[in-house]
Amino acid sequence: MKLGRAASIAVLVGAALTVLAADLLSPHDPLQTFEGAYRLPGFWSGEAQFDARFLLGTDDVGRDVLSRLIHGARWSMLAGLAVAALATLIGVILGALAAWWGRGVDAVISRAMDVLMALPSILLAIVVVTVLGPSLLNAILAATFTAIPGVTRVVRAQLMLEMSKPYVAAARIAGAGGFRIVMRELLPNCGGPILVQATLGFGDGLLNVAALGFLGLGARPPAPEWGAMLADARGFVESDPALVTLPGLCIFAVIWAFNILGDEVRDHFDPKTRLREAA
Repeated sequence: MKLGRAASIAVLVGAALTVLAADLLSPHDPLQTFEGAYRLPGFWSGEAQFDARFLLGTDDVGRDVLSRLIHGARWSMLAGLAVAALATLIGVILGALAAWWGRGVDAVISRAMDVLMALPSILLAIVVVTVLGPSLLNAILAATFTAIPGVTRVVRAQLMLEMSKPYVAAARIAGAGGFRIVMRELLPNCGGPILVQATLGFGDGLLNVAALGFLGLGARPPAPEWGAMLADARGFVESDPALVTLPGLCIFAVIWAFNILGDEVRDHFDPKTRLREAA
């Protein structure tokens, strides 16, 4: 477990540095094409055709794969961050409304979330993008739409659990209004589960945006987004598998690292886990 934790931290730190310093780390412009340098092999090939200018080779139109992967980290990571942030914000608002005001408001919000959760997330995202039109922004909005129900249900359940505790009754007796109690008393005590959901939602958001890009419903060519890179390379899966494997590995590594981080955050806020570690 410690090895997996260290590896996930290394992946996340490396990905964050890549996002921040993509322009410095990238050897070439990700959109630049090199005449005659089409589908050159990477350093692993050992072939005479390998060009030292392109460490991971080039794609079918002569663009440097390494540069596109580096800049793709910025596109994909920021998309995942946007999905997690938007879904958490909207989910917290809806969950708080359902838990605090209850009755009719709770019934409407809960049934709406149940309907959305009954549908496969990727199919729901495809429907949303089809209505809005294919673009990276619309893919982010679609992935956010599919992530909201999970956050809403977590927030609602945690708030309802906290509302039964004595400090909420004390705040009501002291004259605090509903908005103040939710914002100052309830939500801070639900921060752990919300943070866990947001952390896991980052990976889900990145995956859904990449899936939409692969289907041609996300980032538009020639944007160096990892899902779009997979779509561009799918015709060469047999003749040049590295073009498909490299962006796929990037997606896998980042999502795996965030899932490990989410598990660690969940264990940190779980009293039972802390008691087992103390014993």
